Amino acid sequence: MIKMKKIVFLGILSWFAIGSLRAQETIYLANGNRSAGKLIGAEGEKVKIAVLRNGQPAYYSLRRENVLLAFTDDGRYLIINSLDTDPAKAQQEIDAFQKGTAVHPAYDLLVKATPPTVLPGTIRYESDDVVNYQSPGGAAVSINKRELAIIFYRDGRHQLLKSPAEVVSALNSTRAELTRLATPAPVVATPPTTTAKKMVKPPVKGVKVAKKVPAKTPLPASSPTPEPTPATPAPSTATEAKAMTIAKPKLSDTQYQQYRSSALSRVDEFVAYLNVIANKELEDDEKDKAIDQATRLFMSEATIDVSSANRPGVRKYKIRDYLTRLKMLPYSSTTIEWTEIQYVSELKQAADGNYYGLITGQQTFTGYAENGKDVLYTDVTEKSVQVKLEAYRNSKNGNTQLKWAVLLGNIGLVVK
Repeated sequence: MIKMKKIVFLGILSWFAIGSLRAQETIYLANGNRSAGKLIGAEGEKVKIAVLRNGQPAYYSLRRENVLLAFTDDGRYLIINSLDTDPAKAQQEIDAFQKGTAVHPAYDLLVKATPPTVLPGTIRYESDDVVNYQSPGGAAVSINKRELAIIFYRDGRHQLLKSPAEVVSALNSTRAELTRLATPAPVVATPPTTTAKKMVKPPVKGVKVAKKVPAKTPLPASSPTPEPTPATPAPSTATEAKAMTIAKPKLSDTQYQQYRSSALSRVDEFVAYLNVIANKELEDDEKDKAIDQATRLFMSEATIDVSSANRPGVRKYKIRDYLTRLKMLPYSSTTIEWTEIQYVSELKQAADGNYYGLITGQQTFTGYAENGKDVLYTDVTEKSVQVKLEAYRNSKNGNTQLKWAVLLGNIGLVVK
C-alpha cells in the first residue's frame, strides 16, 4: 500500500513537472552550449536543471561555474553566479525570476562588449554582420556585430553575439543602465471625471469673464514649397479649368502628422541602406538587394548631388548610379551618419494635389584604412532631401481606399 502511494505521488509530481516544463527557459552553459530547460533550484556549488527527454522530465545537477545564464521567452534573464549561496534564498530568487513579468523597453538595446555600453535604438536593418539602427535622437547609426555582446529586442527576443562568459561580464557592467532603460516612465494619474453638475461661482460684479476657447494644436508652420516643384500649367480650355476646380483629396490633421513622421523615417531608412551598401564585409548580392530596396524609396528620376574635398565642383548622379558607385569605394570600411534630420519646408499641398516638403540633415562620411582605425578620408556636408506625398486609390475586397505614397526626391547640397 505504501509502495502504491509512493508510485501515485511520483506520478503526480511528474505530471506537475511536465506542465511546468512547457514554458521552458534557454539556459547557456560555460562551454558555449545552450539548452531548453528550467531552473529548479540551487544548493551550495550545484544548480539543478530539469529538461524534457522523450516527453518525460529529466533532472541534472551541474556545478555553478558551468551554468552561466538563463533567459525566459519574454526577454528576462538571470545570471547564475548572482544567486544567493543560501538554498532557500536562491530558490526565492529563481521563483521570482520565473514568475516575473517582462517590461519591454521602448527601444532595442544593443550591448557593446568593449567598453561595456548600452546603445538604445530602433533597428532598421540587420544582417549576419551589421546592425543599422536609429538612435533615440534620430541619428542613423551602423555598428558591426563583432563589437556587440548581446542584443535585446523590444519584442522580448535576444541574441548572444559573444561567448556566454563574455556576455555575463558585459551584463554585470551594464546592469544598472539596462534596468533603467527597461523601466517604463511613471504614469501620472489623472483625477477621474464626474458627470455631476459643477457648481459655478457667479462672477464678481464689475469683472468681465472671458469665455474659454479650447486650444487647437497648430500644425507645423508651413514654408514655401521646395524647389524644384512640378509646376502646374495654366488651363488652356474651359474643360481643363473646370477639372482644376475639382476638390483634391486632403490629409486630415492626424494623417498629416503620421505622414510627416513617415517621411523622416524614409530618410533614416535610406541612410541605413547606405551603410549596408558600403559595407565591405557583406556579399555583393546582399548589397545589390539593398541598392534595389533603397532605389524604391525614390521618385523614378531622382538625383543626388555629390561633392568631395579632394575634387572641386558638384557632380549629379541618378540614385541607382550613385549607390552603385558607393558600393565600389576603395576604403576597407566606412561609416555614414546623418544627424539633425529635420524639416526646413513643411509638407504643403500643391496644385497637382500632391504634398511636397524639404528635409535637411548633416551627413558625416568616414572612410577607414585596412586596420579599421586610421581615417583615410572624412567630410561633413549638409544635404537636402525633397519629399513627395502622392495620393493613390487601393482596391481590396471591393472596397476602395485613398492612400498616400511617401517618396523621396532629389538630394542636393545645402550651400551656406
